[in-house]
Amino acid sequence: MPDAPPRALIFMTARNCQRHVRAAIESIAWQTHASLHVLFVDDCSEDGTPAAARSLLAAHLPGRHTFVRNPQPWGKARNAHVHLRAALPRGDFVALLDADDQLIRASVVSEMASEYANGHDVVWTTFETDTGHAGSGRPLDPLQPPRGQGWRDCGFFSFRAELFDQVPEHYLRDDRGQWWPAACDQAIAMPVLDQTRRYKFLPVSALRQTTGHPDSHQAACAGQIQARMPLPCTRWAFGDGAGGDEALFALRETLHAELRSLAGTVDAAVLSRPTPARASHGAPAAMAGQETDDVWAQAAAADLSRRCPALLHLMMDGQGQALSTRDAWRWWTWLQSGGRPPAVLEVGAGPLAAAVCAMAQALGGRFLSACADRERALALWARLESAGLSADVIHVPLVQAALDGRPGRIADLSALPSDAAGYDVLLTSTAAGSVADDSILTLPMAVDRLDPDGFRVCLWAPDDPALRRDVVSAWRALAPELKFTENAFAGQAICVQPA
Repeated sequence: MPDAPPRALIFMTARNCQRHVRAAIESIAWQTHASLHVLFVDDCSEDGTPAAARSLLAAHLPGRHTFVRNPQPWGKARNAHVHLRAALPRGDFVALLDADDQLIRASVVSEMASEYANGHDVVWTTFETDTGHAGSGRPLDPLQPPRGQGWRDCGFFSFRAELFDQVPEHYLRDDRGQWWPAACDQAIAMPVLDQTRRYKFLPVSALRQTTGHPDSHQAACAGQIQARMPLPCTRWAFGDGAGGDEALFALRETLHAELRSLAGTVDAAVLSRPTPARASHGAPAAMAGQETDDVWAQAAAADLSRRCPALLHLMMDGQGQALSTRDAWRWWTWLQSGGRPPAVLEVGAGPLAAAVCAMAQALGGRFLSACADRERALALWARLESAGLSADVIHVPLVQAALDGRPGRIADLSALPSDAAGYDVLLTSTAAGSVADDSILTLPMAVDRLDPDGFRVCLWAPDDPALRRDVVSAWRALAPELKFTENAFAGQAICVQPA
């Protein structure tokens, strides 16, 4: 008989969440995982939250919930210490969900259960906000201690129940002995993470987080939580002790150092090597030209890797089609030709988005990607995070639009935040698997987001000359005062800018 799937305990806390509690509870009821119990703690709400929660839990999760109401506000840290600790026998793993948020992936608890069955101890996802922004959940390096890795909001977070049972009470209190008033998710997560290196990040957006509740104590509390002495690690990624993890970490660092040294050696050799004026020893001219190309490519790659190290990571991460050295160099010089740090608005999370983001940030600029496909937006955001890049990637609706009677669909750039303006570079590209849109609509849709003092537009369509011709024709009719470069980037794109 197969083993029963791991049981999930969903820990929900609420205070004055009447407007959101229905969506939160129903999102749990939709979950495909059957072995699920909800611990709902009402923290002395002053609105209709407790009555609504009782009714919804009874209707949607009969026999699969526990409801607790505090006579006075305790805060999430104390609720976790008292109520969650008492309920731990009900679940093999615990997942945290605030009652003003909701799950947006019906299978996520089942996916988490599968990871616990496979031996992981902590599993989490990323998230999006109710305003359409992609969240900042990301993986942690299992070969390093979690504190000091820049841990931020982790979205839908879960952990093996037995790990929380080992967290001493004082880790849930601040330096004065008071229960943490803010950053309580971190106060719960960090001592749990201390104890294990068996992490699993699911790169899916499973949680919609409600915004609009800033807390002035959040940053200060988070800093104190991160600075705490970590609990001992008892569950290593490789083996039963630290030795295997430490050996792999040391090996990885050695290899990275050797790669950096090799890049520096190649860089110095290429830059000091004289370029031959003519072919020597009777070598054919084509061979001499190939040698010159190789020397140039090595020099360009060495320069790019030094000045934009994230680009090297992206070119080697195996995600998407990597730019050639020549194309990367063309973009590197083109982005600098505006005479100021580039502010890039990219539409569609296309194949160039990650590389252009890396270069824009290396040049001191900024980058925003707007995409109507949630999965593409999430994939781009996760790829940027893995390369150490923090950029705005925003999921927006897909809307119908038309230009001169020609209908199409395009990412709704009017849905971007009001401060998303003043961009001097607009980039759109065609890519297999992207949301069906019409590139002709990009410029008129984005015009209000561009810098009125000067901007440049690039449509990257290397395999579609007919599209490039159509776009030039339509945009030239729309704005004849613009200057068009029809075979930019060696015939792979069109570029547009004011004359």
